[in-house]
Amino acid sequence: MSRNQTSSWNRISQEQDKIFSLPSTRLELVPDRVITSELNETAEFYPCEGELSYRSLYEESPSIHFALDPKGMILSVNRFGANSLGYAKDELVDKPIFQLFATSERERLSSVILSLFKISSPGEVVNSEFRLNCLNSEVIWVKVTVRILPGEEKNPVVLMVCEDITAHKRLEVAYLESEQQFQIIANNAPVMLWMANSNGLYHFFNKFWLDFTGRTIEQVQGIGWLENVHVDDKIECLQTYYSALNTRKKFHMEYRLQRANGEYRWISDTGIPKFTPSGEFAGYIGCCVDITEGKLVEVGVLQSETEKETQLEMEKLNRLKDEFLSTVSHELRTPLTNMKMAIQMLGIALKIGQVQEVTQQIHPKTARYFQILNNECEREINLINNFLDLQKLDINNKPLVLEAVFVQEWLVKVVELFKARNRYCLCHLYVDIDPNLPQLVTDPFSLERILIELLTNACKFSPVGEEVIVSASFKSQKLKSQFIEIRVTNTGVEIPKSELPLIFDKFYRIPSNDPWKRGGTGLGLALVQKLTKYLQGTIEVESGSNCTCFSLKLPVCRD
Repeated sequence: MSRNQTSSWNRISQEQDKIFSLPSTRLELVPDRVITSELNETAEFYPCEGELSYRSLYEESPSIHFALDPKGMILSVNRFGANSLGYAKDELVDKPIFQLFATSERERLSSVILSLFKISSPGEVVNSEFRLNCLNSEVIWVKVTVRILPGEEKNPVVLMVCEDITAHKRLEVAYLESEQQFQIIANNAPVMLWMANSNGLYHFFNKFWLDFTGRTIEQVQGIGWLENVHVDDKIECLQTYYSALNTRKKFHMEYRLQRANGEYRWISDTGIPKFTPSGEFAGYIGCCVDITEGKLVEVGVLQSETEKETQLEMEKLNRLKDEFLSTVSHELRTPLTNMKMAIQMLGIALKIGQVQEVTQQIHPKTARYFQILNNECEREINLINNFLDLQKLDINNKPLVLEAVFVQEWLVKVVELFKARNRYCLCHLYVDIDPNLPQLVTDPFSLERILIELLTNACKFSPVGEEVIVSASFKSQKLKSQFIEIRVTNTGVEIPKSELPLIFDKFYRIPSNDPWKRGGTGLGLALVQKLTKYLQGTIEVESGSNCTCFSLKLPVCRD
């Protein structure tokens, strides 16, 4: 395109044509050819041949220098600039400057040059960055500085200097690409990532973090992320973070972070300081990991250790209690044994219990006092014996004396012995035993203790004239071992359902269920349960339809 052809620049600068109507002339800042006479005339500017000439400075200046007319036609270009663009000087002179720039940049360049002619103050400089389109040049991006040459108002000349910023642009593009790659990687990472600037304000959170908390990037930037931290953890969080920020060091903290569903999860947050290539602090990059499960395990271990310590303390207290009860029981047993012997000797002296006629000759009050004394002493002795037996069972040091027991004969003998010892029982006592019971290997002493205690309770809590039935039968189940079931059933009384789960507890007594007001220690059934377990058996209680039944099941074959 020649200078006289119409160009896009010509169309854009039509308004400038009206202002600058004088014909454009080619500008030669330093003529390419200088005659000898001219050199002599200007010799005063070059005092010695070794010094650089003005033209040399201009031609080899490490920048691209253009002189343009108002229509954007190139009037002059330095040699270094032309070579940098991949042209000879003559190939660029009288050509439009726009052909050297990318198509998308030409209109913006025209606007920049036109803006110079609208600026009121002369010598105003305009800067901008543009992309070139020179196929034979390694220069792709340039920073353009333009101004109007002062003193040339009639024939204005536009001076343009282009500085190569290709390397800088490449670094900038590479940075943007790396930033985009980081964004892609960060948003697809299965952990929560964040970044903060040198002032400590958070400016980036990855998608995982935002999805976890259910908040937007605008809501959590700065210090907005703290709104999701548990109120009890905020102060410690801030202290840890700003302490590290002041020293520019790595930090680690754990806190509870609220999820989008309102649940708080334990988070392990680690921040690593960032520095620029020059060593300046640029902020932090951090990673958050959900450690709730591990925290629960940690809490569980602590609780387990606490429970273990508590258990050891309880065992120690139980040992002290057992030692105390054992000592007290032994200390009480000795005087009670003496009291029992003295009561028996007193009975002999008073001839109580020998001959009915003699007994009737004693004063009624004396006989009554003697009976009370004898019964209470017997009850205290039973209480102490039950204490000692329970203690032995609790510490598993009571040895079993195993014998073969023929249940039919043994059961009848025990019931008869109970009748003889408990003439005050006003109930009708019956025995119902299957004829073909197998032999039972067990501790007969413990089994007798169980049966006597169950019969005692049945007689104690049954009204006059009611029945107490002792039955024994053989049971066999397909998937379980064979066993003998002994049942003690008494009629005329029921145990409330609310009391049944407590019936075997130590010192427990059913309220208002003692028609004879004989009292009790509340240890009998507790001892029965312990002895049954010790014999590898089970005991259950049922109550309803005006009767109560205790069912004792003992295995025929022991483990």
